[in-house]
Amino acid sequence: MDLPNDLRLSLERELRSYDPRSLARVTAEATARYRDPAAGLPPRGPLAAAAYAATRMPATYAACAAALQELAARLPGFAPRTLLDAGAGSGAALWAAIRIWPALERATLIEADRDMLALGQRLAATATAPAVRAAAWVRADLTAAWDAPRHDLVTAAYVLGELPEEARTSLIARLWERASGALVLIEPGTPRGWASIRAAREQVRAAGAILIAPCPHQEACPLPADDWCHFARRLARGRLHRALKGAELGYEDEKYAYIAVARQPGETIGARILRHPLVRSGHIELTLCTPEGIRRLSVTRSAGATWRMARDLRWGDSLPAEFLNDR
Repeated sequence: MDLPNDLRLSLERELRSYDPRSLARVTAEATARYRDPAAGLPPRGPLAAAAYAATRMPATYAACAAALQELAARLPGFAPRTLLDAGAGSGAALWAAIRIWPALERATLIEADRDMLALGQRLAATATAPAVRAAAWVRADLTAAWDAPRHDLVTAAYVLGELPEEARTSLIARLWERASGALVLIEPGTPRGWASIRAAREQVRAAGAILIAPCPHQEACPLPADDWCHFARRLARGRLHRALKGAELGYEDEKYAYIAVARQPGETIGARILRHPLVRSGHIELTLCTPEGIRRLSVTRSAGATWRMARDLRWGDSLPAEFLNDR
């Protein structure tokens, strides 16, 4: 997945004003902190915001676009006109939302970091979409006093894991209260990220939210405690992106965990593929989340049309109930 052309050009213009060596240094410091939180606070300032946007905005955009696309697929009649993004960073969720719902009219983005907020505003200033250019950016700490009216769609990406548990629970409740249509939460596709999403899933489910994606049911998550539900989206790396991360490949796979809930039911699915399908000699093995729990399914060549369908399945795909009924 590539960034929208107008965002890509805007980001490239922004990064030209920084020394690549300085960007690389700050990127390395931020990466060290991410791998070891005890290493201290992450770098701050305009340079740190630019380095973050260069290395993490494409991945955040890809994960947001993937999660929001699943919401759109399950709620085909949902056409949000307003968006509230909490912990907006440089604005990736807004750019992803406008890609999926071009008719979006108004957006409010809340971000605590002054330099990140300013960067997001500059990136949005030359956007093709009027809603991106006119977005309201609000500087506020999500763990302190802040307020916003209800919006059709509310998002929070890569935010929950940065908060203590009590603040996380409070924030999730406030975000759900402000979602008149749907709420989407996204975290890194790690055991820790999934733990935040799983806890949020149970919290909003208890509050009456209807699970839309990725879950194929409304029950408690059937995964054992030592497993985690996550997915991946491949994104392209530009030359500077590769240089800052010390990478050779022209792409990377962003792993993410998410939950999308709404106030109205979505279209049902029969199952969600939780792992890469294993293609064996004469059969394909699938690990599925179903309304009856975790199921492992083997599809053989003799299955005919089901076999042909199984050959094209990918990790994260949804399956119709008919697929399971044929087995």
